[in-house]
Amino acid sequence: PAYLSYYDETKYLAHLAAEERIAAGAPVLIAMPGMVYGPGDHSQVGGVIRQAMAGTLTALSAADLGGSLVHVEDVADGILLVLDRGAVGQAYVLGGDITTLRELVRRAAALAGKSPPTFTTPSWVLQAVAGLSSVIGPALGGPEPNLAETIRASDGVTYWASSEKAKRELGYAPRDLDAGLRTLLPG
Repeated sequence: PAYLSYYDETKYLAHLAAEERIAAGAPVLIAMPGMVYGPGDHSQVGGVIRQAMAGTLTALSAADLGGSLVHVEDVADGILLVLDRGAVGQAYVLGGDITTLRELVRRAAALAGKSPPTFTTPSWVLQAVAGLSSVIGPALGGPEPNLAETIRASDGVTYWASSEKAKRELGYAPRDLDAGLRTLLPG
């Protein structure tokens, strides 16, 4: 298969390894978290949420990136449910609200009483920047960033996944996106 990133490849290969162990008789259950966010989140999406809530996000890149956003505490609860109630050999998606980065930023900013950015970086600009990775990293005094991979795995990509099986079979009940984002507001 063609992979969008090394991350995608390792997730796929890990899933295959788990299925191989299941086929060999191992008592394996598979939990597949969605796009996780929450307090202390140092990921790129976490940074975008923080900036949107602070009103400091000046431009939005990869606005159409889509995912099943899930609060970190709901993922932890879901993993325990998989362990306690899941069936050996089964896989369970532990996600939340399905949305785009554009909608996530709009909602995060609104909950914090801020305005979302009015500028969205066009895809063609992202593609042009990806080719400059070898110049940008050293110019900033760091390693060469893999901008091409980052853009390939986020620009216009959707990671849609339904948690209906986990809800139905395990009693999984993630909070909605607005409730999760409220946990990130100061005070």
